[in-house]
Amino acid sequence: MLILIGAAAVPAIGQQFTSPPSSEGTSAATGTAPTPQVDESALRFFAAQGDNARLEAEMARLRALYPNWQPPKDLFSPTLDQDPDIARMWELFAQGKFSDIRAAIAQRQEAESGWQPPADLLTRLDEGEAARRLVNAAEAKQWASVLRIATETPGMLVCGNMDVLWRVAEAFVRTEAAARAKDVYAYILSTCPDPQERLATAQKAMQTLDGPELDALLALQRAKPDGTPEFASLDSDFLRTRVGRAAEDTTLTVSAEDIGALEQLARNGSTPDDALVLGWYTFRQGDAAKAVDWFKLALDRKGGASAAEGYVLALEGSGRALEAEPIAYQWRDAGADNRTAYIDLMAGLLSTSPPPRLDQSIVARFAPVVSQDKAAVGAQALGWYAYNTGQIPTAASWFRTAVQWAPEDEVSAYGLALSSMRLKDSATLDAIAATWAGKSERILALVSPATRRELAARAPASSPLPLPAASAPTPASRPAATAPSSAPAAPVPLNVAANDRLGGETTSRAPAPSAGRGRHACSGASDAAFRAGRISPEAAVARGWCLLDLDRPREAINAFDLGIGNGAGRTAEDAAYGKSLAYLRLGLTNQAQLAAVETAQPPARAVELSVDLLTQRAIAAYRDARYVEAILALDERNRLAPEEQDLMMIRAWSYFKLRDFASAGRIFKALRAAGYAEAGAGINAIMAVTRQWRS
Repeated sequence: MLILIGAAAVPAIGQQFTSPPSSEGTSAATGTAPTPQVDESALRFFAAQGDNARLEAEMARLRALYPNWQPPKDLFSPTLDQDPDIARMWELFAQGKFSDIRAAIAQRQEAESGWQPPADLLTRLDEGEAARRLVNAAEAKQWASVLRIATETPGMLVCGNMDVLWRVAEAFVRTEAAARAKDVYAYILSTCPDPQERLATAQKAMQTLDGPELDALLALQRAKPDGTPEFASLDSDFLRTRVGRAAEDTTLTVSAEDIGALEQLARNGSTPDDALVLGWYTFRQGDAAKAVDWFKLALDRKGGASAAEGYVLALEGSGRALEAEPIAYQWRDAGADNRTAYIDLMAGLLSTSPPPRLDQSIVARFAPVVSQDKAAVGAQALGWYAYNTGQIPTAASWFRTAVQWAPEDEVSAYGLALSSMRLKDSATLDAIAATWAGKSERILALVSPATRRELAARAPASSPLPLPAASAPTPASRPAATAPSSAPAAPVPLNVAANDRLGGETTSRAPAPSAGRGRHACSGASDAAFRAGRISPEAAVARGWCLLDLDRPREAINAFDLGIGNGAGRTAEDAAYGKSLAYLRLGLTNQAQLAAVETAQPPARAVELSVDLLTQRAIAAYRDARYVEAILALDERNRLAPEEQDLMMIRAWSYFKLRDFASAGRIFKALRAAGYAEAGAGINAIMAVTRQWRS
């Protein structure tokens, strides 16, 4: 790549663009500089046209090229002998019609042999075309081309082409040559007079330079007529830039005076920007408690996603993670950083031992985010929370999912091993131990001594072994025998009755009963009032959820009926939703469908109910040997949600029972390729049948 700016920074630029041609050297006889021979045709044309903006730009260009040149005193006098073709060409130049100028030159030369346009016109034309190519290259982010064009046509790099100079500076920044960008900015501030362009140049330099380089540029500012520095209006911006850079790079330091000045600006202002800068600076300096206040101020002033992210992180860093959860959840979809902050916050909360006392709605609404993002850290945290609260099957389901998403995560594998040991699932435990033999002593310690000796004699597994299928809790029992089940892609949520209250935010799988909760939790002094129908609709719905949480769906239906009959709005919606789930818990699909339409449901919740109803319908049809109906229900369900592997097995076995061995074989083979071991039984069954035919 050609380099535009020489090793000597500011002097090189000044000499390159302001030195007069060599023919204009100082006269030895007189010791004075001769009058430069300057083509003033463009200058006179712009003067004649009254185009003051272009006239000033042309005069600035000529002064930069010829320092000893002075404008002619008769600049505005009529020019009687001006060539009309030349005048028209300059007019085209002013309009940026460079190709028309080329055509006009060719036409004149064809008509008049030996005619040559003014040299200045050709030079300006070359520079104008080069400037256009340079701008196009910059717009296309072809930074090497920008620098090459600038190097080949240095004459255009003058104050009159400020946009070109700025783009050359940006090209240097983009090619990691910030020092060369500083040279360009220094040339502008040393040479160019326009106050607005100088101010804009200083602002651009602020965005790319800092420390001594930026200070050196600021030293080039001039005094205004009233004596104040010309960049005084940027003092606050310079302050924000210094603190902002220190917030991003903890190796940088900022004086206490600067911090105090920015704090004053933040308190007196009405925008979130200063508070946001201070929040990130104080947080990364280790003062999370102080950062909380600044992020809260920024958030109150509509600071958006960055303020919300910082507020969540600062609250968590101050030991107030539970207080941060509602904000983190509210802003979870604002951006990738906010999503990560929410997942990390919840992972920290849920992984604590002993487990914190959390409202189940907090856990419930976290589960679908984890499933949607396939966040292994979130699945692992849900696993530990379930394990620490005595929900061992649910813990195993979440740990299994975490291992599927992150096979190299030893912590998730250890959690699954612990859960499998508690569930007496020796097949899964042995498979995990075989995978981690030689890599995790604590996992190996969970298996029997005989198994440890056997694994020690083997070579360590080079890749994770496929885990046996899990038998997670499901809405209804899956078909046994010919269609073995497996763990669903999204594990069973914790305490699903609480999840259901969220209005379609989680899947409605049946939960394991909550640990430590007894029958009295949904009964007591209010029993008589409930039987007499004298409790509020809201209390009735709450009672229904509680009963459903205790796996007493028939009693829950009565409570939800009271909420539907006496309630309205969201209360009635929740009651109808709960009643549908209660019927699903009982395996009564038709009644569940009727309950779901007793009141209108939000779209997300309606879709979720439809998925669960169709799932139950497919299972019931398969169980009753109605294989065509099972396939149709699965087809309809597939339009609403991805088909889980256990349901794919039902589909494959349905095709098998209908003797569509080709369709069944495709599904079995796909499942086996995905590591679903039970699919092998289906392939063997197809092979056995087809062999009988051939024999």
